[in-house]
This record gives sequence, C-alpha cells and structure tokens, in this order.
Amino acid sequence: MNKDLYGQKVPIPEDVLKYLEQCHDSAKGASETTEGYKRNEDLRDKKEITYQQLKRIKNWFDNFEGHENDLPYILNGGHYVKNWVNKTLNSMRENVRLPKEVKSTVLPNQFIKKHEKNNLSNMNRPSKSHYSNVDNYNIQVTENLKRINDLIKKLI
Repeated sequence: MNKDLYGQKVPIPEDVLKYLEQCHDSAKGASETTEGYKRNEDLRDKKEITYQQLKRIKNWFDNFEGHENDLPYILNGGHYVKNWVNKTLNSMRENVRLPKEVKSTVLPNQFIKKHEKNNLSNMNRPSKSHYSNVDNYNIQVTENLKRINDLIKKLI
C-alpha cells in the first residue's frame, strides 16, 4: 500500500519555501551543526521532497520534546511545516488506498435501484392539505384601507 509511495516526489509549495527561508533567517545563532539547519537549506534548494523525507520530518516532529522557541524546531519550520507535512502525507496515502478505477468512477447511489413514484397524489392526506388564510386577510385589509381613505378625504 504505502510501498507504492516510496520514491515519489512532491513539489514544495512556494509559501512553505518562503516560510522555511523566514525560519532560517530568524534562527539567530544557528550554525551548520544545529539540528535542522542542513534540512532547511536542502529543502529550499531542491524545492521538492520525497515520500521518505516527509516521513522522516513527521517522525522528527512527533518525537520532538523541546519547546517551540528552540532553534531546531524553528529551523524545521515549526507548526506551519509540521501541518503541511501531515496534510501532504495524508493526501498521498489516501490516494494510494483507493483503487484507481474507483477514484473517479463511482457515483453516490449508483447501485441503488430507482424508486417508482406512481401514487404521488395519495401522499398528502386531504385532511392535512394546506389551507391559506391570506384571502381573508386581503379582504379585511382592503376594507380597512377604503375606510382610512374615506376618513382622510373628509378631513381634507
């Protein structure tokens, strides 16, 4: 299942690349020996990532026990990159789980037999049919308007 994903490469979106660059610039005091420094540079240079690298980054974030302000966490992209990695992995795995024929050809309710609708008129009971009082109100309103107009004419 996931073995089909090995070796696949995914382009890194521009917003993630920009964020990695911001993280690199904001990590003051980081040297090449700081954990995450080399990964940050490699990702920005290559602009693509393999499935294996995504898994390694996810594993790193899952096992990281430091604080969000630590240089390794910042250099690896923090929450932004962590969320992107998780979404990308889930998307890749979901696409592999579905058989290729099923992905776009199955429609909802495709295998349900069609219903027969012969007796639509019997569905509403006569005792429960809708009754509108609008006509009664219309008559009352028009009569009241006539009276008001007559009164206005007498006053003028």
